Amino acid sequence: MKKIKFTIAALKNLECPQDKSQLLAYDTEQSGLALRVLPSGSKSFLVYKRIKGRSSPVKVTLGKFADLKIEQARSQAKKILAKLVDRVNPNEELRKYKIETKTLQDVFGDYMLDRQHQLSVNTKSSYKTIVEKQFSAWKDKPLSSITRDKVAKRHTEMTLISPTSANKAMRVLRALFNFANGRYEDDEGNSVFPNNPVDRITHTRTWNKESRRQNIIRPTDLGTWFKSVLELGASPEPFRQTASDYLQFILLTGLRRREAAGLRVQDVDFKASIFTVKQTKNGVSLTLPIVPYVEEILNRRCLLASSEFVFPSTTGGALNEPKTVVQKVRDDSGIYFTIHDMRRTFITIAESLDVPTYAIKALVNHSIGADVTAGYIIMDTERLRKPLETITSFILKKADLTFASKVIST
Repeated sequence: MKKIKFTIAALKNLECPQDKSQLLAYDTEQSGLALRVLPSGSKSFLVYKRIKGRSSPVKVTLGKFADLKIEQARSQAKKILAKLVDRVNPNEELRKYKIETKTLQDVFGDYMLDRQHQLSVNTKSSYKTIVEKQFSAWKDKPLSSITRDKVAKRHTEMTLISPTSANKAMRVLRALFNFANGRYEDDEGNSVFPNNPVDRITHTRTWNKESRRQNIIRPTDLGTWFKSVLELGASPEPFRQTASDYLQFILLTGLRRREAAGLRVQDVDFKASIFTVKQTKNGVSLTLPIVPYVEEILNRRCLLASSEFVFPSTTGGALNEPKTVVQKVRDDSGIYFTIHDMRRTFITIAESLDVPTYAIKALVNHSIGADVTAGYIIMDTERLRKPLETITSFILKKADLTFASKVIST
């Protein structure tokens, strides 16, 4: 241990020996004040003090020499030592301060980092959009500044634009506060954010009423819908051909749009007559049988594949929602639908055909929840082949695809 009187000249001349990771020099004028010298030549003031009852000394970094003057370092050291006498650890104070001043954006970043393997790509994107757009005025402010009154007011403002979006945004904010409650604690293990201001909406019962969408493509409209989609596939434009197969594939498998778009060529096994979607909403991979008409689609797409994806975009990545193509099919067929309506149509048809509930859940990768009996049922992929063939057969029959080969060949 080296003790010297801190002067500018003395500190400038201090060097770290080659065989040491650091050198600590103590000031003879101020107890506990030290200068740390690293092999790189970096020099920093710190308080280095052994406290009774602690197994290791307390180290508090003050600042770099010579950004911080010697007298300033001595003055700060006195204040810190006084706190240590009162059993107040400045490092804990600083840690708590950093937590208490965390912004909404900081908390969102920690949330995404901690839960990155649990959230789907779609969910991550949705949450990011909500934080950046719906809470743009709050994202760079401390989380503690978001009060119950502010939450109630913002919810009312968003409700005037879209009641459903207002609820969705507040559910995300509630999740972030719940995360903060469990994630950030003081030195005694108490939550730094014990209260969730979104509870105001629950307590006042001001959540907006939401009605579940019920739109489907009716069986009587399937022929018209398929005709427009197949005519799209007869276009000389490769993107329209891909989009045509993509829309049919979703309707005939019940997959979510991102799940279908993310299907990779290597995950299609024609020999075993199955395909596997690895990127799903609930994080559980889904393997489904390939039924005859769908086999034609997958054969065509895999043979023409310009990237690793079965349904690639024009840039080679996974196909994003083809809004212009969907709108064209709407205009040509006179049938309004969304891509999610096609999944809803698949499930509705499956139920109407008396396909067992457990089979439907397995086909569309829905959780079985707390059903004890379902926990004992292992739904093998081959057991899904017959139900899927039944659903596909019904859809194609209702679509009256006797014209399909003519359209495709033109």
